[in-house]
Amino acid sequence: MRRPLLLIVLFVCWGSGASGVRAVDVSKPLTLEQVWSLDSTYTDQQHGTTFRYPSVWKPAMQFGYVPPALMKLADPYENQVPQKLIGFAYMEGGFPRDRVVGPYAATNLEGFGIVYSSLPLASAAECEKKAALLASNSRIDNPGHSSVKIAGRTFSVYQTGGEAMNQTYTGKLYATYDAGTCYFVEAGIAAALPGVLDHIHALTPAQVQDINVHLWHIMETVRIARKG
Repeated sequence: MRRPLLLIVLFVCWGSGASGVRAVDVSKPLTLEQVWSLDSTYTDQQHGTTFRYPSVWKPAMQFGYVPPALMKLADPYENQVPQKLIGFAYMEGGFPRDRVVGPYAATNLEGFGIVYSSLPLASAAECEKKAALLASNSRIDNPGHSSVKIAGRTFSVYQTGGEAMNQTYTGKLYATYDAGTCYFVEAGIAAALPGVLDHIHALTPAQVQDINVHLWHIMETVRIARKG
């Protein structure tokens, strides 16, 4: 009896120190447990930043047609160049689905993921100003603003999002400052507009809430080593 082919996936991101090894049966769709198992760690060795993420996600900084707010930092016309800009994402593929990839194949999901960046700035006020600007440039009228503590460190939180080419993106941008560096982490979801595609169901409110809860669990693992 022939055994199913096993693919060993090794993720290595440029300048990151990210690693994770996992056996994935490519003959079967991914399960929810595989999609959300935080079994790999990204490490920014320069700044001592780490966070957990699922090893079945692929290195990517965009999850659909509409880019996350942090992709603006990759704009060659930006005055400030990020020291780091990396991301990891889960993708369901385009429409019509050429194969069942995972548990969201029957929905309008394009993908979801997390993007991380660091930027040298002179003060916490400049960091806050930059985060607000990135959020306001993400094509939503009111990015909103709140704060949250993760492992004792305070992050500002801004709503991000946009709509284009029959696709939407909704996310949250987290920003914090320490010793001359502004740290950003953005988590978001990309989906096709409901009703645009035949025989495709929109993600239910419960599914969206569940995805956001899991993305928050990734955020809860973010650690930034103090320098001062």
